[in-house]
Amino acid sequence: MHNAILHEWLHPVYLQEDKITKLQHSFSSAKPFPHLVLAHFLVEKKATAILRAIAKEKLVLKDSDLFTFFQTNDFKITRNKVLLDFRNFLCSNDFSQYLTRITACKIKSKRIDMSASLYLKTHYLLPHDDRLERRRIAYLYYLSTLAKKDGGALALYDSKNKKPTEIVKKIVPQFNTFAFFEVSGCSFHEVEEIVSDKQRIAISGWFHDQ
Repeated sequence: MHNAILHEWLHPVYLQEDKITKLQHSFSSAKPFPHLVLAHFLVEKKATAILRAIAKEKLVLKDSDLFTFFQTNDFKITRNKVLLDFRNFLCSNDFSQYLTRITACKIKSKRIDMSASLYLKTHYLLPHDDRLERRRIAYLYYLSTLAKKDGGALALYDSKNKKPTEIVKKIVPQFNTFAFFEVSGCSFHEVEEIVSDKQRIAISGWFHDQ
């Protein structure tokens, strides 16, 4: 795989053929549902530039019985070139094909939701499955590093009869890590409450299948 845009953005290890084969197996066999966590995902200078760019975006409090956190508008309307470039990368045909190859989930390039979120102390997102509007792959790109004691982990649930039962895995946010999973009737997950003064900063959204 020698696509220029992938080489510009991705850490070189993720372009190695043997690595891609391993990722395919890891995704399909992951429990409690197909997912991957890719550390050091982007070239370091790209990750740093994205974090700086988010600091310039307006954040609005989102608050309901299900969640509390701050969120930006979708990046499709941002005027920040760095964030637009990142969105265009994830929307590119080359990245769509790359993700399809790993997941075996056909996704449509140019069809993506993307915004940034900020979780502060007491913020959370309760269990849900993300099924809505032809969502195929959910993703999170972490731009802060937390410890287990801080809260804010992405918790993946086992399920029975399409209802969440118990947490099987916790993904603790680490800077420049890209996590994604297949959206289905059993893809229950939550963001655990932040219990420290650390900030949880991430870009998240969905790839669609049409």
